[in-house]
Amino acid sequence: MTINDRRGSMQPAHSRGTNSDVHIPLTVYLLVTFGIAWLIWLPLLIAEYLRLSLSVPSVVFITLGSFTPSIVALFITWRYAGGTELRQLLGRALVWRISPAWYVLAIVGPAMVMLLAMGGHILLGGTVPDYVPFGARWLIVAVNFVLVFLIGGPLGEEFGWRGVVLPALEARFRPPWDSLILGIIWTVWHLPLFFISASAQHSLPFWLFALLTMPLCILITWVYHCSGDSLLLVMLFHAAVNTWSGVLKIGPEAAGSTRPLTLVVLLTWVVALLVVVGRKRVTSKRPLI
Repeated sequence: MTINDRRGSMQPAHSRGTNSDVHIPLTVYLLVTFGIAWLIWLPLLIAEYLRLSLSVPSVVFITLGSFTPSIVALFITWRYAGGTELRQLLGRALVWRISPAWYVLAIVGPAMVMLLAMGGHILLGGTVPDYVPFGARWLIVAVNFVLVFLIGGPLGEEFGWRGVVLPALEARFRPPWDSLILGIIWTVWHLPLFFISASAQHSLPFWLFALLTMPLCILITWVYHCSGDSLLLVMLFHAAVNTWSGVLKIGPEAAGSTRPLTLVVLLTWVVALLVVVGRKRVTSKRPLI
């Protein structure tokens, strides 16, 4: 039996013996994570408001703040649950023996959705992006992917969002509400970045970002559990979303229109709803004994 066969039903984490919600106080985790990240980003907000120039590059503050979810998750897990739970949390980033199909889905899937959205944008009269098949921009996609994975969000966030917060929410709420609530938390955590001109979020409409984050959380939860709770695959998925959105010029600033991003939001919701419906059908067909 493969990992994805065993986990395909996407059972809540607490039903598989995870007791993170018992050992790790979710409220404490969120308060510390939000407080430290927002405090790190505060100088940038003040500088933006007062039109000041800081001696330290903005990217340093943004990157440090983006690592808060994972760093706090690792510390609080050790502090409240102990070394064994900490090693288990770290070990989820080393779960790699997964069907290759899941790797393809995690890395290529977001690109397919974005290309479909861009195709719809073009059919509706939008400008064709300047995609150069063998240009320098494409040659460095792999390098960009690695950089995004390491310092662009996935590594700095996923030990927290999927490693700590998701199991705690799954112990309290049924799918897909657990993922939707996480989507709201994730969105609000990013809020200060929308007021910082050097951040990737600055050029995005907040409401579109929020509407995209919630279905993404549903899909990430699905990928996470179907891969045997692999934080590695979640990080790859997260990195793919961030990388391909830039390469394929999905953002309003690069596309010259909000329509490509709007179509990505709609398509992502469609895929997420299909996952939710599929999961309910699998659950309803499961034998009672």
